[in-house]
Amino acid sequence: MTATATNYALKKGLPKKTRSICPECGKILQADIYAKDGKVWMDKTCPEHGKFSDVYWGDEEMYLRAEKFAYDGVGLHNAMDRTIGDDPDDTVHIVIDGERIDMLSCSAIANLDLTNRCNMNCPICFANANDAGYVYEPTFEQVHDMMVALRSEKPIKCTAIQFAGGEPTVYPQFIEAVADAKKLGFAQVQVATNGIKFARDYEFLKAAKEAGMNTIYLQFDGLTDEVYLRSRGRKMMAVKLGVLENCRKLKTDGLKPPSVVLVPVVGKGMNDDIIGDIVRFAFDNADVVRGVNFQPIAFTGRVTNEEVASGRFTLPDLVEAVETQTGFATKEDWYPVPVVAPISKFASIILGENKVTFTTHPHCGIATYLFQDDKGNVVPFPRFVDVPRFSAGLNEIADKAENSRFKKLYVAKLVKLLNSCTDESKMPEGLSKKVFVELIRDVMSDKSKDTLAAFSWKMMLIAGMHFQDSFNYDVERVRRCGVHYVTPDLRVIPFCAYNSGPEFRKGVEEEFSVPLEEWKKTHAKEAKELAEALIVPKDEQADEPQKE
Repeated sequence: MTATATNYALKKGLPKKTRSICPECGKILQADIYAKDGKVWMDKTCPEHGKFSDVYWGDEEMYLRAEKFAYDGVGLHNAMDRTIGDDPDDTVHIVIDGERIDMLSCSAIANLDLTNRCNMNCPICFANANDAGYVYEPTFEQVHDMMVALRSEKPIKCTAIQFAGGEPTVYPQFIEAVADAKKLGFAQVQVATNGIKFARDYEFLKAAKEAGMNTIYLQFDGLTDEVYLRSRGRKMMAVKLGVLENCRKLKTDGLKPPSVVLVPVVGKGMNDDIIGDIVRFAFDNADVVRGVNFQPIAFTGRVTNEEVASGRFTLPDLVEAVETQTGFATKEDWYPVPVVAPISKFASIILGENKVTFTTHPHCGIATYLFQDDKGNVVPFPRFVDVPRFSAGLNEIADKAENSRFKKLYVAKLVKLLNSCTDESKMPEGLSKKVFVELIRDVMSDKSKDTLAAFSWKMMLIAGMHFQDSFNYDVERVRRCGVHYVTPDLRVIPFCAYNSGPEFRKGVEEEFSVPLEEWKKTHAKEAKELAEALIVPKDEQADEPQKE
């Protein structure tokens, strides 16, 4: 086995140049990234449609710090891609404006859209059959082949899959798909859902868990019905609470509940004032909630420069909101996704098996881990671990181990490094170095729940992932994307090319779909269920204004 991460090839620091696209015509443009007034901006000019300027990151210092932890992947190959024919070059790539762009990062997690049908009709959704006028719904055989393609990727097999949509739980063979994913060897099976099915049908949730579902990626925009009326067009808080309660109920049936990750889409003026409340809610429900992954809204469709300027919410804005609204963490406590790349790189070398390595672009996502004791005191992970020194030190150890005949001897060096980078005096009460090392070992598996259960404090992942739109589009980010889609013709496409920019979703769904009316004729039962599901229950409708 060889190292699964390499040195970052891009220039660090500011100013710099990159490639972007025109929001109007989609042509590739040269773009300037530079600092102004403490923020990082992107400017680009299309000969036909003029100049576009957008905030890339809301904090210059955080932008530069994130780059310090950047690594590149070693490429991705997919021999099952049915569009390459007999071409021996199976490098995963996309084409934008006639330019081929090869992917560098592995599929850290792959999205598989089971359907574009949904039991809601949200105004901020990427995919909806009712608006599209067609139904995209791969057969179970196609879904199986799509997962086989992911498990066959080289040099690193995909180990985490997320069923998405539309609403994946309306897929007729949803439980069978979850079970098949487990059978094929996916260590992590996630479901991105609005929660309606899991809240209203306990037996369905139980069947999904028994089939192998690990995580519920729960759409979660706020804590009051008013927020959901703005973002989703209906009251939804009771549904969200119902999902959590049903997860708890699984314990009475002798099952470990799936981990729940709350996923708020954050918009300026929509719900950015309740970010702290959402974090506190997560801690209050830490028996089933394992994390919060905030997603700043991406601007798709026809929007103006002015609308983007007034509504843009970046990852540093999220960090500032968490600090001002909770006091739990400062910007020094947050790190970009690739900070953990040396861990996987080291594991791949020591174990002789290529492990998923998070070599995503340093400006795609950020995260921190928070520990809370039984008194409510919160300590961020980076307060008692010297993260920069540990990450750099482990990368150096991994490089040395790669060229050594006695690789496993370097495990002792890892333990020594971790001990030297850890300050036990700053740990939450009840946590020791010994227990912490166990947590580091178990945190990415179901074992972490057992380890945490023995202690009174809670552990919560707080993260942000800012998917791109045509205004802040950076081709270099796309190349390093670790969130991929798989399609019925077995192509692998990065998230920010599938849902924005060139929007490959449109072409894929049109090719593998049937007109909505035609589908209704051949799927009368499902069509009836869909129509009934879209009828918003009275208790989820907006209150009628009271007459004076």
